[in-house]
Amino acid sequence: MRTDLGKLTDDWKGITSIVPYGAGIVGNICKTLFEQVDLTIPFVIDNDKTKQGKKWRGRPIISFEEAKPQLGTQKIVVMAGHDAYGKITRYLNAYGFVEFEDFCNVGHFMSEWLWDAKRMNCVFHVDMTITTKCTLNCRHCNLFIPYHKTHVNFSFEELKHSIDLFFERIDFVTYFGLIGGETFLHPELEQCIEYLGENYKNKIGRITIVTNGTVRPSDSLLNIIKKYEMYLSISDYTNVVPYGSKMNELVRRAEEYGIDFSRNASIVWTDFGFPNHPLKRTPEELENHLKSCRPNWNALHGGRFYYCNVSWCAEQSGRFRLLPDDSIALADIDSKDKVACRKIVELSRGTSSFCRICGGCGKDNTKFVETGRQLP
Repeated sequence: MRTDLGKLTDDWKGITSIVPYGAGIVGNICKTLFEQVDLTIPFVIDNDKTKQGKKWRGRPIISFEEAKPQLGTQKIVVMAGHDAYGKITRYLNAYGFVEFEDFCNVGHFMSEWLWDAKRMNCVFHVDMTITTKCTLNCRHCNLFIPYHKTHVNFSFEELKHSIDLFFERIDFVTYFGLIGGETFLHPELEQCIEYLGENYKNKIGRITIVTNGTVRPSDSLLNIIKKYEMYLSISDYTNVVPYGSKMNELVRRAEEYGIDFSRNASIVWTDFGFPNHPLKRTPEELENHLKSCRPNWNALHGGRFYYCNVSWCAEQSGRFRLLPDDSIALADIDSKDKVACRKIVELSRGTSSFCRICGGCGKDNTKFVETGRQLP
């Protein structure tokens, strides 16, 4: 099994302080984790002038120009998602900073440094598909929902079993997503949310529920989302599909209930190729692709942990067969054996056999397509 761990230089070991780069969403979500780790943070870097001069966990937020002469041998941990990390990497490279020597992303820091220093097994982003039923029929759905032979709601008991197996073996996950299909179609969604919130909220930075805004949630569902401070990620396809009134109502009700949410109307979609025209990469082409595509979203399904949620969905569609090393049966790992549980973290930073034929989410995939375009 391939993994990108083991890249931090030796001088990361024994550090007692770090400088976070980014005082935005990712940084705020990771607060729960940093409160458990005794690291000194002298200041936080953010080039957003509206944040400079303010505080992050009591630490001053300053520009990179202001921070540079104060850095010395301090290590930088970039608190940003996939796309933003690429931009920040290029920015830091231009100043002579080297990835894994001078800086790394927060997902890598969690997965590697926290193990070396604290024997904590941490994963950055895990998604669990609770239903493959959907109200839309998107041609380029990145979970290939229209191409599945059957569509199902996974039972609460099955989801609960996977959740328990995972969190018995993992100390912390930054993002835990409940996704579909359309999540609001699941009849036991409230039960699933309540179980996560009651039992594992202290091990999760942010629990996200993804919806396309076509289904009206009940008052009781919104109350539970609010109760456990879960995040609503609303994919807005109203420029293509006429359901603006439903979308506006969901936004209004989320605001009314005080739920933290985002309305994502400018998502950029690319053609993954699969299932209609899968790629045929050479080993060299695959190697270059893997350097570009690091999606950072793993998958939890049926008591197994997968490197990539997209690859699980490809197999679930019945049109691709994953290899044994693409996933781990969680029940086969002794939950009390920290070293054995490390296999989960290693796979979270690994690869999948599906990468060979998938266009992926990296900069090398420039086959842009219309977001939300529907099949007949």
